[in-house]
Amino acid sequence: MKIVQLEPFEYEWASHVGTRRYIENWRKKDAAYYKKELMEDDRTAQVAAAVCEMAVAKITNRYWSGHVWTASEHDSYKQKTKDVGRNIEVRRVRTGDSAAVRKRDLGKDLVLFVAKAIPPELREVEVWGYIDYDEAWELGEPAHYSPDDTRLIHRSHLTVHYGID
Repeated sequence: MKIVQLEPFEYEWASHVGTRRYIENWRKKDAAYYKKELMEDDRTAQVAAAVCEMAVAKITNRYWSGHVWTASEHDSYKQKTKDVGRNIEVRRVRTGDSAAVRKRDLGKDLVLFVAKAIPPELREVEVWGYIDYDEAWELGEPAHYSPDDTRLIHRSHLTVHYGID
């Protein structure tokens, strides 16, 4: 695990992106398995996810677009725009020691990074490590909330050496 501290301008931009994502999803319906009482507010979740993406871009020295699009444009962008660089998918974790791996993203030459924004300010991020996305699926355990479509990869399977310091 590596702690990434965001500079003020990085934090500002990631916060802006998260807030814009929140606004674009105001009218989006929750997933069937979503239990609002167990979740944090959507604005905080969106900002924290963007902060994690920024941290992974920083630690890997890769491009982060800070993309935002409307809900109606989601399907046209989701397949061609990755979270970081050309092939990095970032999963933010809030509680627990495992991250979600989605079946729909298999076979796309992706690398999964797992990160946790440190509350309450979200200015620092624990980057837990990375793993080949398809390997994460193979090693993951079926998620209780969607066992056919989602697996959970435990942090013990992640590579934590980034080749940079």
